[in-house]
Amino acid sequence: MAQELVSIPKSSNSPGRPSGKKKYVILFLWSDVKTFEKDEKGIKVTTFEMQEGKTPIAVYATQSTIHCYDTMEGDPDAKGYIHKTDFEVPGDSVEVAELRNRIVNEELGAIVINCGADEDAKIAGSPCCPLLVSSDESQDNSEAKKNTINLASIYRSGPIGRIPLSMIPLTDNETINAELGLTAEPVSE
Repeated sequence: MAQELVSIPKSSNSPGRPSGKKKYVILFLWSDVKTFEKDEKGIKVTTFEMQEGKTPIAVYATQSTIHCYDTMEGDPDAKGYIHKTDFEVPGDSVEVAELRNRIVNEELGAIVINCGADEDAKIAGSPCCPLLVSSDESQDNSEAKKNTINLASIYRSGPIGRIPLSMIPLTDNETINAELGLTAEPVSE
């Protein structure tokens, strides 16, 4: 089905002003997702359900380093978007090392929530176009202790999706769920 072009009016006085991100990146394995669907335009998530007993995790990241975006690339008639999620995890704990070791070759999805009154969050990756760790660099010197993690899809697809906040599943941590404002585990809207 061909997409129709529609006008896009100016949405506010400063539509390009950056907004802060919540201090966590939500990560999940696509193999743990039972149902994932988008609307006919391919952007808005309409159904998201984890497999029985599976939950996403939330990784604390330095707020100013969280970046969830896409870049268009490709030859004529083969253009598409590469989804990317970058963030820095401060510190050098065993838990961070274990996470890095666990996700190194996994097919991932990532959700990033803006601060403020947004009604949805960005969701990078999809079951057929997952994110993989493209770069993972640790630092432990006189400047900082941190891990810089870059996730990227390996295939081109549509632009990064949007998922309603009410549809984001609870993580494995109640305190983080409260901080992120996650309240329920609905399947669809």
